[in-house]
Amino acid sequence: MFEDKFECIDIHNSLNCARSIESGLSDQVNHIQRTQPGHLTIALNSEKSLTYTDILPANSPAEHIAYSAIEQITDNLLLIHQQLWEAHSYILLDLRNGHEYSLAGYPLLSPQGGYLFVAEQDLDAGFNENALQVYKLSENTLDLLYELKPENWGPEQAYWTTENAVSFIQKQLNPNYFSNENQPFYIETKAVLSIAPDSQRVNIRYFD
Repeated sequence: MFEDKFECIDIHNSLNCARSIESGLSDQVNHIQRTQPGHLTIALNSEKSLTYTDILPANSPAEHIAYSAIEQITDNLLLIHQQLWEAHSYILLDLRNGHEYSLAGYPLLSPQGGYLFVAEQDLDAGFNENALQVYKLSENTLDLLYELKPENWGPEQAYWTTENAVSFIQKQLNPNYFSNENQPFYIETKAVLSIAPDSQRVNIRYFD
């Protein structure tokens, strides 16, 4: 979804990639610990801690869930990746109080830190819902301003162009692919999401 986010050039398993990213992150911060395999412990600002324990039953792979800390979004917000058997999801953990926000995709912080653009695109496998969300960050809360969960397209190559605008590619399956051998499998359309200065409106423009 985002360049240089959750990418491992030589690792093709998403859980192994997440654990590799966590290893690098834990070298940079002191609140991420693995005291034993399968246990991710996060030290909160309140001097308490929160532990995420992997669930990996051998006879029920559909119930698998494994946790990895993969990005320090802000000083107070830590991104936790949840690897399921086929799909994945994300938790944004507030280190001040242990509050968890469930996100529909990977979050990208705006240049001045006022917003999060969240994206998920899984047209190939379909294990995860395609999603686009915009959150407003205030001192103590994370408020959802906008949400789309389209069935036939998902956002890609997203980046903030200003504090209030995100450029992204709308990637969708081509309904005419099988009718003509010269048709591309995907159709990609440039789009720009804009947030009003008062944060009350979100608009998306598409460019052919």
